[in-house]
Amino acid sequence: MADDEKTRWAIDVMTAWTHDQDADFLHQRIDAYLAEPQGCPGLITGLVNLSGLLLMGMEATTGKSGPQILQAIASTLSRQGRS
Repeated sequence: MADDEKTRWAIDVMTAWTHDQDADFLHQRIDAYLAEPQGCPGLITGLVNLSGLLLMGMEATTGKSGPQILQAIASTLSRQGRS
């Protein structure tokens, strides 16, 4: 399976995630891909690919480097964890 197809899986899963009022739909999409041959590693690869594409988009729009963006996200999560 090509990486593009794996990335499409990830886009589908994250599209389902945006419909947060329906967690069952999200879980159905995840379960469908996990049931495919090589589903778990395929979905992981797709999610990493999608994350990389989104990070590159953030780099282009913010002018910050990938590591700087990831550090800012980690700092935000760290602060929220202390609340």
